[in-house]
Amino acid sequence: MMHGFEDVTLTWKGEAFTVPANKQMLLIAKIEDALSGDTGQQALSVLFRREGPPYSRLAAAFAAALQYAGAKVSDEEVYLSIMADLSEGSRDKVTETVQGAVIALLSIISPPVGAGLSDAKASTGKKT
Repeated sequence: MMHGFEDVTLTWKGEAFTVPANKQMLLIAKIEDALSGDTGQQALSVLFRREGPPYSRLAAAFAAALQYAGAKVSDEEVYLSIMADLSEGSRDKVTETVQGAVIALLSIISPPVGAGLSDAKASTGKKT
């Protein structure tokens, strides 16, 4: 059953930012543009690639969502945060960060898919 959009809360540096359900369509377009660029690929296809989305595109999309929700953050800050995780050599931390960002973006651009992934992750006991 289709329920529609719900508020989505994003976290950045320990602070929560909420995108209200009734203000998500413009944000969806911004996220899709950031993920797809001029490739013409669907944003969902980019997010579901086996190797994941390019980190620069993921950073730009997540930053767009954070900015839309009121965070004062740049694309570069989000990208450098991902790169810092990589430099620490913690593959698990990078995987967790990237998966969390992907699920958050999916929760905005495709609420049914995002909810399904969040439910699946919760049932396996993994953090998002």
